[in-house]
Amino acid sequence: MKLNKEKIKFFGLENDEDIEFKKADIQVRLLIKIDNIWKIENISIKKISSADYNQVDKRTINSYQKIWKFPDSVAISLKLFTGEIKPCEFDRYDEFIKVKYTNLKDKRRVFLYELKNEKLKEIINFFRENKYLVIADVLRGRGALSANWLMVLKYNKNNNMTQWTLVEINVAINLYCKGNVKLTKKGSLKIGQVVMQRKGGTPDPTKLQFKIKPSLLF
Repeated sequence: MKLNKEKIKFFGLENDEDIEFKKADIQVRLLIKIDNIWKIENISIKKISSADYNQVDKRTINSYQKIWKFPDSVAISLKLFTGEIKPCEFDRYDEFIKVKYTNLKDKRRVFLYELKNEKLKEIINFFRENKYLVIADVLRGRGALSANWLMVLKYNKNNNMTQWTLVEINVAINLYCKGNVKLTKKGSLKIGQVVMQRKGGTPDPTKLQFKIKPSLLF
């Protein structure tokens, strides 16, 4: 959700990071009357779809590199992965990709298993070493509108009822951090319980996205 000037002023946002890393969908303000102090809690809300996958973050590779400071070689590999750099137009092809262009599964982009082993290892090592930071950023965010809680909704059409669960954000982060960093069968990357993949579709087909299974919180 984009914030207009009135909402930016209402929430007291002071810098670009507060807006760029926003994760809260609802902000609850409790007035403690004894001291006339506002207690503020930010809640991120996810709904379980039929596929049980929910996008929690998407950005350009340059944006993620600015946040997480990974090397330029990792950035190039990820841009090949998303198709931001087209394999057919890449002049350092042999340095990064282990198969011929004609043998790529999709000529528009490179699957991670099509990268040379040392380039793939570099990606896996970065996300293994920074797993908590990455998952915390894509779930909690940063700044004034980062999430304190994660709520998941599940609608049951058989009884026309909606179930919900509310979890403190650090509990959710620890849950989604469980597990190794490894390739998926489809050539993306699984970071704990979070899947990193090419956005695809429209708009923003060459952005990187992170997805979770919200049902894990039940």
